[in-house]
Amino acid sequence: MKGKRLAVLTSYGIVLSLLLSASSPGTGIILNSAEHEVYLFGKYDPPIQLHIARPVDQTWTYPGGDSIEDNIWYREYRNLLGIEIEHDWTALPGEYSRKLNVLIALGSLPEMFSVSAGQLKQLADADQLEDLTAVYERYASGRTKKLQLGDGGAALASATFNGKLLAIPIVNAPIYEANLLWVRTDWLDKLGLPEPKTLEEVFAIADAFTRQDPDGNNRQDTFGLAINNYLYGGIASVTGFFNAYHAYPQTWIKDGNGQVMYGSIQPEMKRALGKLQEMYRSGQLDREFGVKDSDQVVEDIAANKLGMTFGANWNPYVFLDAVRQNPGMEWKPYAVPSVDGVPAKASVGFSASGYVVVRKGYQHPEAVVKMLNLHEEVVHGSRRGEGEFITVEEAGGRINTSRLSFVQSGVSNEDVAESLSLLREAIRNEDGSLLKDALTETDKYGPTLDYLTTGNMDNWAVAHQYFGFETTMDHYSGDRLLMTAFGGQTPTMTEKWAMLDRLEKETFTKIIMGAVSIDEFDRFVKDWNRLGGKAILEEINEPYGGE
Repeated sequence: MKGKRLAVLTSYGIVLSLLLSASSPGTGIILNSAEHEVYLFGKYDPPIQLHIARPVDQTWTYPGGDSIEDNIWYREYRNLLGIEIEHDWTALPGEYSRKLNVLIALGSLPEMFSVSAGQLKQLADADQLEDLTAVYERYASGRTKKLQLGDGGAALASATFNGKLLAIPIVNAPIYEANLLWVRTDWLDKLGLPEPKTLEEVFAIADAFTRQDPDGNNRQDTFGLAINNYLYGGIASVTGFFNAYHAYPQTWIKDGNGQVMYGSIQPEMKRALGKLQEMYRSGQLDREFGVKDSDQVVEDIAANKLGMTFGANWNPYVFLDAVRQNPGMEWKPYAVPSVDGVPAKASVGFSASGYVVVRKGYQHPEAVVKMLNLHEEVVHGSRRGEGEFITVEEAGGRINTSRLSFVQSGVSNEDVAESLSLLREAIRNEDGSLLKDALTETDKYGPTLDYLTTGNMDNWAVAHQYFGFETTMDHYSGDRLLMTAFGGQTPTMTEKWAMLDRLEKETFTKIIMGAVSIDEFDRFVKDWNRLGGKAILEEINEPYGGE
């Protein structure tokens, strides 16, 4: 165990060293600013060919004359970096992973390609990947390192095995996933109800929306809380409801000793499920929720059947058609109240959504870092004004060109929080110049300000998403945002997770609908552990274990 623990500590040490070296090109190299720029973006002369594989969606469109083989990003790789992209193969997103799994087993790999967390682990164990530790430290620009470390180093640590950085993580911002409580405030006003500040007030609203005919049709055909048959996700989710009970479904959480546990099997879940069962029994949940997906829930919202839901900040785009069909309908986001007054945390996913890797032995592994530098500079840096790398307007439509970038990364929670703070200041002061340092959401400024000053319904959804941003900023910063503690995939998870996930959702649905007793939760926990969950937890925690 000592060796495994040392490997983990070493990986975090690498992340720290990357942070400390963010302003220099590498150990022993001292360059001025101009030389440093050439070093980080230096052009291969003669050009190099880079053989890649990538998923390509058949719905993608391209500006006139362009294609997946010849586009604005590939031309920039060639013109600026001297990198000529050659596709070994492409595949539809659903087929890509299956084809790659076959080629991994055969050992027939392109020079650079994207992988999932599970595929990364498999390739790392098989020693088929190039060690990127030195080239990342030497070639990554300061901007790249800052953006990659905006999650505290979690994504980079997940790409590090036995002290070696084996992948470039695609960093994202899980803060966008936080469940908020969305309530129809026009129904609150009609029934004379206060805005919800406590969980008891949420329950009172759910009961009133069910029994007091808020739609005014003289029939008891409305429900207090929307739920979809998948249970989780960004629309009509129960995740926010569980968070109110300090329960964190489908989330890996740490106990007081640093051991990783699975949120869905903790005792807090049982209490929350019991309350949902009570609400279902009293008619506050749709009797048919178990067969309704999110699209059908959205239809019920438009049909004036639902007045409260837990969901992501972007839910206003889901509500928009309903608002247009029902003049006077109004939704407002609230922070999720807790069952005991201790502020509820929002559980969210991991900060890496995927990885780009380099086949072991490839002669120019630094190319992946140079391509990432280019992406960060064009999308988030000094070249942000070159919008043709993001979208192109052609024939009255908008074509997304940013997805053609092969090595890319988003922004972290830290970057989003900084950008949203600048957006709020710009809106409050009606001064768009305050957005100059914002990395994201700058397109919300004009439409939101327009809605606030004119009430233009064309900008209703944009403005209400901004209201969701404000709620998130004010209530889910720091430790109020609970990011899952594990973003990889263990061997047993690869084999057993689909079955365990199905067991969880089927059991929880049966409990909520009263088809089984609340005590079925205890049986579920035992079955989850017996059928592979215990082994998964042991695999996750093994590097952190004792002697």
